[in-house]
Amino acid sequence: MFQRHQRSMILILAVLCLTMSAALVAQDKIKLPKTVPGGKVVFDSNAFQSGIQAPAGLAPLADGMSLYGQGGQAMGFAAKSEEAKTFLIGAFYSESLAYIRAGKHDLAVERLKAMEKEFVNMGVPTALYNFISKIENTISLRKYEPAVLLDFFALFQPFFEEYLAAKGADRLTLFQAGSWLMDMGLAASARNTALLKQPEKVGFIAAEMKRMDAPKGVQDALAELSTITAKKEIADRDADQVVKLVKKIQTVLG
Repeated sequence: MFQRHQRSMILILAVLCLTMSAALVAQDKIKLPKTVPGGKVVFDSNAFQSGIQAPAGLAPLADGMSLYGQGGQAMGFAAKSEEAKTFLIGAFYSESLAYIRAGKHDLAVERLKAMEKEFVNMGVPTALYNFISKIENTISLRKYEPAVLLDFFALFQPFFEEYLAAKGADRLTLFQAGSWLMDMGLAASARNTALLKQPEKVGFIAAEMKRMDAPKGVQDALAELSTITAKKEIADRDADQVVKLVKKIQTVLG
């Protein structure tokens, strides 16, 4: 029974992805990049989270790092700048992945609904909105294993990054930063210190934030993150500091 459902989902989402790709290419204003956004630095939230080992699962860690509903706004977007909204979409995307992985469907759907609402305000291509809507509906049906859902939801990241790249380097970086910082916070909260060794990614984000003239607090926190992630041995106390630094950056950018 599960295999039949899995095959059906594969066919449905394969068609959806082909439709989304065609729709994006067809848009006159969207010029898809020929290289991976960010050069050789690839951000893949689903792949990163798959390596996090947490005895109690990712749900309590995501609860502690969540940006959903912060600032007194139920959706987390109201009264936010366009830059902050893009950063939050990255965070909500990674939060959703974590909650799907933990089997917390309702919490994942909350984040997806927030993303859908903001997509309408942003005027993103219909195909991107439909993709998130389809994932949300599929999660709500609760017919599929988390692993199946995650494989297809992860397709959103490269498609959305292609769209953002056409809008400018700043928007792309903010989405990637929102997603990556959430994942770093999850790994640090789980004290998976080996996963924190990411000097290339923190270096890329730090350089981009400097180019964007980000607030000094953000640049200082990224500099400290760079020092920690470059260590040969990362201790538990370093992981605790990573959590604090991530939350500091989130407070400023979100």
